[in-house]
Amino acid sequence: MDFQKVFFEIAKNKLSPNYRLADVVSQVLNIGSDSAYRRIRGEKKLTMNELALLANHFNISLDSIINYESNNIMFKYIPLDLNDLNNYYSYMDDLSKLFESISKSKEKEIYIMALDIPVAHFMPFIDLTFFKIYTWFNSVNKLQITYDEFVSQLDTPRLSLIYKKIENAYYQIPSAEIWTKNTIEPLLRLLDYYSDLNCFEKKETLPLLCRQFIQMVDNIEKYTLKEEKEYNGKTSSFRMYLSPVDIMNDFMIAKRDGMNITSIKLYTINGIFTSNEYFCSEVEKWTKDTMSKSLFLSGASERERLKFFHEIRSRINNLLEKLVER
Repeated sequence: MDFQKVFFEIAKNKLSPNYRLADVVSQVLNIGSDSAYRRIRGEKKLTMNELALLANHFNISLDSIINYESNNIMFKYIPLDLNDLNNYYSYMDDLSKLFESISKSKEKEIYIMALDIPVAHFMPFIDLTFFKIYTWFNSVNKLQITYDEFVSQLDTPRLSLIYKKIENAYYQIPSAEIWTKNTIEPLLRLLDYYSDLNCFEKKETLPLLCRQFIQMVDNIEKYTLKEEKEYNGKTSSFRMYLSPVDIMNDFMIAKRDGMNITSIKLYTINGIFTSNEYFCSEVEKWTKDTMSKSLFLSGASERERLKFFHEIRSRINNLLEKLVER
């Protein structure tokens, strides 16, 4: 395999359409255009120093190049030290930058296999999002504090800005999501469980979270009906599918200008990411095969769509009644 050719193919896919690869290579290596083109064509081999400079500039893992056609796949993983909330802020900031970079691409699309409700749907509902974070921190760190105490420690202005960036970018990216009847189950169970633990200081918090949950479902139903998302005058297509069987993995495939990134969710919040061509292609094929066997809820599937969302709202309302009686 010509590793240098593979390297420049990946670099080109990472490059903004407004830039020419040769111009960037010339600037990074401080060489002339002719010398840059000779390296891109493979007529002159890159030195180790040149390769390191370019890999650092384009954020390309050299291991991923070496293992390009092997069974070894490189994943990006950012460990979150839960003793420092700044690590969570940085992780979410990186996620917002990923969504923003996808939204600015000429060709873009996202496929989601939703074992749990996709993170972008939480962003307009900050209390519900904080609850999700609280349960995650609590499960990993075994916090002995209430939801209210936890929220008081958060840099809410900073997080609100990050969440708004994710929300704004998501509404500009065409997307397709595959749900099951149990996609809402993790959030339902968390609300029920933490209510039993008396983790809320204010009586109005749980009803507020349930109302935001229903509002989120209302939004998703609206997108499904219109087959598009709309935010601040910007729209993008939205397709929703209902799988007849449970989903075993929580995947997101982000497609942008010829390059794919696949993320696999870990531990409710975190995830691992790869742009390995073969892995991304296999996950995309599996996702589309699942779509072909699923019920398309968008557009004209009125009866099935109404039934699906009615059942979701009924389950949330039943939980709310149960919580109020406690």
